[in-house]
Formats: sequence, C-alpha cells, structure tokens
Amino acid sequence: MKKQLLSVLPVLCAAMSIHAQDVTSYRGAFAPAPVRQWTESWTNFDPQNTPYGTPNVTVSADIITNTTWTSNNVYLLSTVIYVNSGVTLTIQPGTVIRGASGNASLIVVRGGKLIAEGTVCNPVVFTSNAAAGSRAAGQWGGVILLGNAKHNLGTNNLIEGLSNADPRNFHGGTDDNDNSGVVQYVRIEYSGFIFSANNEINALTMGSVGRGTTIDYVQVTRGDDDAFEWFGGSVNAKHLVAYQCKDDDFDSDNGFSGTVQYALGIKDPNFSDASQSEGFESDNSATGIDGQLPKTSAKFYNVTQIGGFRCASNTAASGVAPTALFLHRRGVRVRRNSDLKIVNSILMNNWRGLFADNAVVGANPTAPVTVNYNEDSAVFRNNIVAGDFTTTWTGTTYNGTKSLAWEDVNSRNIGTLAAYQNDSLNSCSVLADAWNVNPSLADFRPNVAGDGAIVTDPASLNNGADLVPIIEIGTSIFGKTGNGQSPEAISEDFVVNILETGSGATNGLIAVAIPKPSGWDVTVPGIILTGVPVSGISGISDIGGVPTPNYNSNWNFRDDGANIVATSKPGVIIAKSDFTTIGFVVTLKASTPTGTNQNLGVAVTGGGTITASSTITILTH
Repeated sequence: MKKQLLSVLPVLCAAMSIHAQDVTSYRGAFAPAPVRQWTESWTNFDPQNTPYGTPNVTVSADIITNTTWTSNNVYLLSTVIYVNSGVTLTIQPGTVIRGASGNASLIVVRGGKLIAEGTVCNPVVFTSNAAAGSRAAGQWGGVILLGNAKHNLGTNNLIEGLSNADPRNFHGGTDDNDNSGVVQYVRIEYSGFIFSANNEINALTMGSVGRGTTIDYVQVTRGDDDAFEWFGGSVNAKHLVAYQCKDDDFDSDNGFSGTVQYALGIKDPNFSDASQSEGFESDNSATGIDGQLPKTSAKFYNVTQIGGFRCASNTAASGVAPTALFLHRRGVRVRRNSDLKIVNSILMNNWRGLFADNAVVGANPTAPVTVNYNEDSAVFRNNIVAGDFTTTWTGTTYNGTKSLAWEDVNSRNIGTLAAYQNDSLNSCSVLADAWNVNPSLADFRPNVAGDGAIVTDPASLNNGADLVPIIEIGTSIFGKTGNGQSPEAISEDFVVNILETGSGATNGLIAVAIPKPSGWDVTVPGIILTGVPVSGISGISDIGGVPTPNYNSNWNFRDDGANIVATSKPGVIIAKSDFTTIGFVVTLKASTPTGTNQNLGVAVTGGGTITASSTITILTH
C-alpha cells in the first residue's frame, strides 16, 4: 500500500493542478447516499411519451446575425442550419427545438458560438419532430460544434457525416483556448440520421472544440450513432449522460485532450451497432501511426458505464444476455496508439470489460500497447469492472460464453496489475438500484454494502487474500512506572499493520474491527467517532518515540457500539507481500482500577475472501 499510494498521488495531484477536476473519495459518477444524484430534475428517461408542443417557428435559413431563440416558441429545424463564423445563437432556458425528418441539424462553424444555457428546472431540448409514441433513433441529425483547437491531422479536417463541398464543414486550428459557446443543461434526443453506411451524425459531435467552451449537464438519448464524440480539441466537460444510444457512449479521436468528469452511460440490451457497441472507444487516428501529435490523451474521471448485459436483480448469476444479433461488447476499447486515461470509474455488465489492442501500429509494429500504460501515457487506474461473470450465456450471439473482466492477456495485465489499483467484481450490487424498471427511479449511487465477491473469471483468479494484522504499541503498561516504562503512560499511540501474506493482492472491501476494552478508550487521531463512517486523516503515529506513518485517509472509521471499525475506501488494495498501516490511540479511563489487565485485539476481513485473524496485546494498569 505504501508504495502504491506514493505512485498514484503524484499523478492525481499533477492532473488536479492542471485540469482542476474535482477530487473525490468514491468511484463512479455519483457520490454515495445521502448526496443526491446530479441527474435529478433536468434529465428525462422517458422522452418517448413527453409532449413537446407543436412547432410554430420553422428555421430554414442559416444564422447569419446574432439571434436569440425564446422559450415561448417551439422551433423546427427543417434542414442543415449553420451558425456562421462571427455569429452567436442564444437559446433561452426551457426552449424546445425539433428536427424534421432527415439530416436536419444545427452546426456551429469555426468562429461561431452557441449559447444554449438551460437550467436544472428548464433545460434546452433538441428532439425529434415525431409525435409522442412514434419517436425513434436517427429521425433527425444532431448538434455539431466545430472549432479552432488542435487536431492531429492538421488544421482543416472534414467533420464526420457532412459533405466536403462546403468549407464550413471543416474544423481544426492552433488555438486550444478557442470558445464555441456554452452547452449546459441540454438534452439531445433521437438524433443520428444516416447519410450512408458508416456515415452518420452523432448526437453531440465536437470537432476541434477548445477549452474555452463550456459543456456541462448534457443528456443524449436514443442516438443512432455515438452519444458524444470528440475529434481532436481540448474542451473539458462534466455531467454527461448517454442513454440507450446505438453505438459508443464516449468516443475520442485525433488528439482529443480534454478532461471529462461525472458521466453516466447506459446501454439498451436490444439496440446496438453492427460495428459493436462500446462504452468507450478511443483512437489516436484511423491508422494509429506514430508521429501524429497531439495524441489522444483525454482524461475521464468518475464515470459509471452500464453495458447491455442485464441482471434480473442485485444478485450475482441472475444475468440476462442481449437477444438475437445485438452486438454489445466492451466497456472500454482503447486502440490505435491512443493514450486514453480512465480513473475512479465503474464499468459494469459488459461482455468484456477492458480491451487494449495488441499492438501500437508504427515504427515498431510489434510493440505491445501496454507500453503506453507502463509509461503512464495511457492510464486505467482505480476502476471497478463488475458484472455477472458466472452465467453461461445462451442465444445467437453469445451462446456458450461467459462475460470477462479482461478480454485478453494484455488487457488482463493492465487490469490486474496491483499498482494500477483496479478491482474486478462478480457482482450485480455495485450500485444501489441500477435495475429499477422505471429508469427515472433508478439509483446509480454506489452500494456501500454490496461490494460483491472476487471475480470468477478463471483467467483472473488468484488464491484470494490472506491478511494478517499486527499491533505495534509504545507501551501496554498504563499508570505505572517500572518495567522499563518511563514516564508512566495514560495515552499511547498504536498502529495496526495489515500484511498481505497470500499469493495475490487483496480485492474489494477490507474491514478492520477492534473490540472496545472496558477499561480503555480507543480513538482515531484527528476525527470524532460516531456510528456514521468518517474519513480518516493520514499522519504520524509515535510508537515508543519512533515516528511511524499511518495511512488513515484511505479508510473510513466508525464506532458501532462494540467495536471501532475501519473500512477501506474504494480502490484501496494491499499488494502481495506488502502491508499498510492504520493509526489509533488508546487512553486509560480514570475509573479503571489498578490491577486491571485487558486484551487489545484486532480482526480483519477482506479481499473477497474472509480472513478472520486477530492479534492480542495485553493492556495493564
């Protein structure tokens, strides 16, 4: 633990200072209860049956002067509408924009701006013009932002899905601070018109969009291609929802270097793309050839991605596979020399969790892609890969197979390397209520009590944890002199060292319990213990005059009445043959009579395998 802690923190701190993402103590898109889900109020998980009003303003000409669309109107995009360079289109909160059948789209060209700034109670909505009950993916085009930020194929690149006959369809430049406007509290529904095979419009397409642009609180529903796709650019984004889209949820290409934090992706088991639907897909370029700079190096923090393999309940081995020829495959597909970074995330219920292509195509075509991970240019750290890994699927596509956390040897090496601190869980209970039949009532917050069992992917099995606790204390003699103890002790620091002595690293939740002796108080430095878990504070414990570091910030502490309990935070593991240290204080009670001898014990469970061990120190007064 000590070694891993030192290796991870500099990475996070460096990223924090440059990109200013929030520092969180949890994995996935949502904080544990009682913190409310950030999807409340502005999202819509049933747009099929939402009455949106009849359009009364038809937009058939490009936006060539500064224009405002107001919430008392419903707008119809009748064709491809451009917001020209030097022009700003402002859309008021609560405004509804409907796309006519076909390629009707809104395109903001280089130098133009879109200010679509809704509110939590009045989001801006882009949706199909079909009547409620008859809406479907691909009934209109989508929203496209084009900017002047860097792209690794140059400064003039045709955006996917559009014609090269119009120069406004190109993007790229040298200004990573470029500003294309504000897209905040916005929903985009039923987009993705298909011009031709493999030539669709994504729901929200960002071509070379700069970090001066604001992308925050955006939901994409039932798009016929990707939900969010970035082609180059440096724009940052937060609070993204990809709901039941056909292809990838988060697709990054051509040197995209922004930071994305808090994102939720949910697949429909019976809706997928022939190219195989992924949670993440990332390429440096179509060929991955070395020398194409800047490299795709996007950073994704706190993502919850739910694939197409459902659980019938929160019980493991209750899984339901997609039927017929639906091609749901991976939570993450990293390929073609991408340096994608995914941290503090939950990827669950996919056929395969992580796949990193076998080779980096370039000067050395045999170089494994894991070189990128070993150099920390690509990152997959502190994530949970979860799902039903025990059920043997039936049906056309997946018959006779099982889901796996890691697709192949390279992917497994990345996912299971102790220093990367990932967990794979054979569990459907990672989230509190992901399977509610009414998605608007689903609870995607982490289920603290349901961390699941160690993965049963046969290729990833180890022999589980074998945890041994050892107490170190300066003196166990209180209120006395003699026996070499001077001065007499009333309070003493002590630490619990937890050793991993088995054949592999710990996995999952680790719990340490110290039964409370009646004659002494056991406390934790720097915090007040109650029945509610409280985060610890790392510091120095004085063990017989010797400063000893403790790593309490990796643990939550509580007093359950009978025990002082420490539970590991998500991502905490103890590597094979390594150990970690937790600091406590024991204080003699004034009422304890002389001559009292009591035990100070500790028990530890963890790693998905129960390891009931204890060690005893005699407290003497």
